[in-house]
Amino acid sequence: MKTSVRPRVFPPGVLAATLACAAALAIPHPVHAQSGNFGTETPSVNQIIDQLKSGGSDDATAGVRTRALRPGASSQATAMPEAAPAPAAPAAPAAISMQIQFAFGSDQIAESSRRSIDNLAAALASSELKGRMFTVAGHTDGVGSADYNMRLSQRRAASVKTYLVGHGVDASRLRTVGKGQTELLNPVDPRAAENRRVEIIATGS
Repeated sequence: MKTSVRPRVFPPGVLAATLACAAALAIPHPVHAQSGNFGTETPSVNQIIDQLKSGGSDDATAGVRTRALRPGASSQATAMPEAAPAPAAPAAPAAISMQIQFAFGSDQIAESSRRSIDNLAAALASSELKGRMFTVAGHTDGVGSADYNMRLSQRRAASVKTYLVGHGVDASRLRTVGKGQTELLNPVDPRAAENRRVEIIATGS
């Protein structure tokens, strides 16, 4: 005499918890700019080009696919339904962080940064980056008031844009923004020189 095998039914609480876990796995994570921080180094033209050409992964976030909780379970058994495919995560914008130095309290580019900004201009004007759009973001250290540093960072970003345009980069490809002291690279030491920098972000074509 054959005995019938009844499908295993999981308590509602167990199934709900499992579904919640699968849903959490399907949520895409926020994407941040992929920044090449050159610090005090002077990046070459090719290094700048390579970094700004790179982007985030083109792979879309795969949907979470589930299977029956017990191997060999029949189609009538209680099984976890497939989670809906997660939306594709956008590619992270490429960016570089360079320490373009300025005199204290000034928006004039220091002579010590001349080679760095010349290489930056050559890279942005190159055929490899032709037609690409960029944002020049100015940053300051944490010395002084937030309002003063915001205005100073805006002037410094504008100064870098003016220099780049004067060295062959189309002004329509550049926009400027000041970040002030809001994104310190070294928050442990707000006065650190590495906080005074310019970030170049690829923002499309």
